[in-house]
Amino acid sequence: MAHSEVNGQRRLLLLVDADTALHPFIQAALRRAPYASLRYMMCHPVVNADQLREHLPQHHYHVALISLESIGHPTWPLEENAHRTMQLIREAPPDHQPPAVAMTSVGTLRHRDAVLRLGFAGYLCKPFTLSALFEELATALTLNS
Repeated sequence: MAHSEVNGQRRLLLLVDADTALHPFIQAALRRAPYASLRYMMCHPVVNADQLREHLPQHHYHVALISLESIGHPTWPLEENAHRTMQLIREAPPDHQPPAVAMTSVGTLRHRDAVLRLGFAGYLCKPFTLSALFEELATALTLNS
């Protein structure tokens, strides 16, 4: 089986971040990932909660990388943004709820456990290293195998 496919379908990443400058950076980074499962992944970038809500039922994503501030608001408490994000994911049909890796520019490692308890498969604080990005996404992908 090709690393780019699962059951004949191309692996899909849903990238949610209002900072559209990050989209091509993430896409380029994935092409250099040390894991073939990430290198050949197709990325669908969106910028907000409405687009997340629209895209989830339309495609079977294998993993989602979501900026919590893009779903909620940068001035809201991190846990509130994370809770709202999980609510939106759970609104999708059960077979369209990918494991999600949370990204935040306002959180710290202290917030990691709280975010993971809400149901996220991973957690990244910006700025993060590419190796951290690859590890979190690869771990989340194993949850969807």
